[in-house]
Amino acid sequence: MSLQLVRRCRKALTGKLALPVLAAGLILASGGGALAAETHVPSLNSILSHTPVWVWPLILYGLFIGWNRTRARIVAPRRLFVMPALITGLALYNLASSGISVSGLLGFACGAVAGALTGIAVARRRPAKMLADGRLALQGDWVPLVLIVAIIVIRYAKGVALGVDPALAEIPSFILASAFLSGFFAAMMIARTVGVLPSGFFRNEARKSDGVANPL
Repeated sequence: MSLQLVRRCRKALTGKLALPVLAAGLILASGGGALAAETHVPSLNSILSHTPVWVWPLILYGLFIGWNRTRARIVAPRRLFVMPALITGLALYNLASSGISVSGLLGFACGAVAGALTGIAVARRRPAKMLADGRLALQGDWVPLVLIVAIIVIRYAKGVALGVDPALAEIPSFILASAFLSGFFAAMMIARTVGVLPSGFFRNEARKSDGVANPL
């Protein structure tokens, strides 16, 4: 019975709600410094003590989701686009919350180009295989785990930096770097997801849609 309970818990944590919960947590963490502004560089103990308790389960949860992506799995095609959509949403949220500016737009655009090129290169290493039932067989990949860790660390570091010195939010170089990283992660995930799809995937999906729309 206990083994069955563990399996159910694991399924709940890694199922359809896993990424939306993680994304919601990352959005909350964007303000995440909870550090009062200080005039000196805070110590590690000061940073940790001012970090909200709920941030730590979020970090562990993100690592858990990423770790599950390192193993081979079979998924419905539409589920591949959940993470890219959420990360893109986070990137746009980050851009909008920072205020639309030339530095932000330039950084986002440059990051998106770099991320797209990186995503295409990464996708070529582990293409997905289409199964007879329409699902995709994916190889285990460490890239999602690395990306989730990077996003959590960067957003946490940004929250701490702004907590120490709120004036950073007005510095063009800081805005540029933040927007670049947001654009990079979003474009990389989109390009990687599209790149792992089997050749002719979208053409086949379009034919299926036409068949459903025109059964006769």
